[in-house]
Amino acid sequence: MEYVWIVAAIFAAGCQTARSAFQKNMISKLGDYGAAYIRFCYALPFTSLVWFVWINIPGNSIPILSNYSIMLCFLGSIFQVLFTYVLMKVFSHKSFAAGIAFSKTEVILIAFLEMLILSEFFSLPITLGILLGVISVLLLSYAKKAESFLDTIKLLFKSVTSIGTLIGLLSGLLLAASVVTFRMSIISVDGPLLDRSMFISFIAIIFQTIIVGIYMFVFKRDQLKAVFKFWKPSLPAGLCGTGATFGWFVAFGLATAAEVRAVGQIELIFSILISMIFFKEKIKQTEFIGIMLLGTSILIIINQ
Repeated sequence: MEYVWIVAAIFAAGCQTARSAFQKNMISKLGDYGAAYIRFCYALPFTSLVWFVWINIPGNSIPILSNYSIMLCFLGSIFQVLFTYVLMKVFSHKSFAAGIAFSKTEVILIAFLEMLILSEFFSLPITLGILLGVISVLLLSYAKKAESFLDTIKLLFKSVTSIGTLIGLLSGLLLAASVVTFRMSIISVDGPLLDRSMFISFIAIIFQTIIVGIYMFVFKRDQLKAVFKFWKPSLPAGLCGTGATFGWFVAFGLATAAEVRAVGQIELIFSILISMIFFKEKIKQTEFIGIMLLGTSILIIINQ
């Protein structure tokens, strides 16, 4: 089981990259909130199907959840929904580049929360790997905005004091809170890892579909109608969302959330590769440096 969490995290990152691409493609038809909602509502049927098949396989069972684990799952769902909402605000803000970049500091925030709440302490190599990963992610986030590596560094430091940066940090903190509470929910339940991971991910998707659905019905009814009107092209986002959620939850049951999300940052490399292969975009020097640093940080973490 030593490397299962690594495979699960990389699988989740790949699914998340694909899901984001499908969501981005649907924004013109559904709007920002509608495109965000399909990650929940169209993941529900696929997650339900997987769960139904799973519990009917001999030897598998439904784990018994305590009120504590259900409460943690609900809190994790709320935090993730709030993260999605704040991220929408980042997109609409003039300093959105800074917001997106600093939302990626989630890994450091996750490590801090795990130390504070779960008394998890990380070795020096893992700590260095996490810090190196965050630095590389910040570089990659700004690579398209500057012509050279030095210009990228200057732009990064210049944006530190912007409102977009504060909003980005808030979104990163909300995502960190959701990840840690989901992990706490999983490890608080007895039973086989796959049984509890799949069951809690199933419950989380139900919570999120209902919560965001109510919000959409009250405040974004036109976009909610569009979500159901364009259900066929929205399904791939739901399928990929199911894969991503399942992968993350399995990984959270086997390793610290900070390690899992640090390895999961490989999704940025996937995104750049997709841009190069399918959209024929040229890679900049800063992007190459960022990829090398991110790859190094991931290798440091998985070899500890």
